[in-house]
Amino acid sequence: MPKKIIDHNDQEARAYNWVLLATFILLISLVIQTPARLAARFLPAHAQTAISAWGGSLWSGQVNGHYKTWQGQLTWQLKPLSLLRLKIGVDWALITAQSHAHGELYLGLNGWQLAHTQGQLAATDIQSLLSGWQLPNMPIAIENISLDYQKKQWQQAAGLLSWQGGELDYVFNGQRQHVNLPPVRMTVSAEKDALVMTLNEQQGANLAHFVLTGMNLESRLTQRLLAYSPSYRGVAEPDAIVVTATQPISSL
Repeated sequence: MPKKIIDHNDQEARAYNWVLLATFILLISLVIQTPARLAARFLPAHAQTAISAWGGSLWSGQVNGHYKTWQGQLTWQLKPLSLLRLKIGVDWALITAQSHAHGELYLGLNGWQLAHTQGQLAATDIQSLLSGWQLPNMPIAIENISLDYQKKQWQQAAGLLSWQGGELDYVFNGQRQHVNLPPVRMTVSAEKDALVMTLNEQQGANLAHFVLTGMNLESRLTQRLLAYSPSYRGVAEPDAIVVTATQPISSL
């Protein structure tokens, strides 16, 4: 009876696969049992002071937070298969008294991805983040926003924000401005490593372009947009860009 030939390379490959599987299961078991509050140790000091309570585990949990007048809860559910791609992936949801949003978030060695984001943001919650702005009490609808930021560059972006408009006081280039906006839509895209946000009337006419590069925002406002301002007296073609400015995000 002929002897069975033993392939040692095949045995080593199988052993390696079993060790990898066992390590993966062990890692998931540890994450399931680890309290969510331990994540606070890895957050910056200013972020820790904004958190009032932790619940659940690293696998599935929630945290309550506050910033200025904003208060809300963030929940998450780990996506274990993302670990096989050396990423931390979660299904998340953000809930406040008037806002709600949900989507997917992936954190990797070179950056992050936000995918399939849907929901609604209340004007009062946005105002708490934009010092000096005054928004009409109309929510902003989020429609399938996806962002991909890798190696400090915007790789991909897609999705839509829609808003019913109204009277808006905002800070532009260090000065306070007023405009009475019609219903608008904003699309997002990635071009030449920058995040581009295009503001249009709901019928499609262009109002403005905003280009985010690093921590600076370049704004290009058209004659059509400024015509909605009662104090504006300029004359130009509706699609002409009549005002441009670049300012740090922190100045908004």
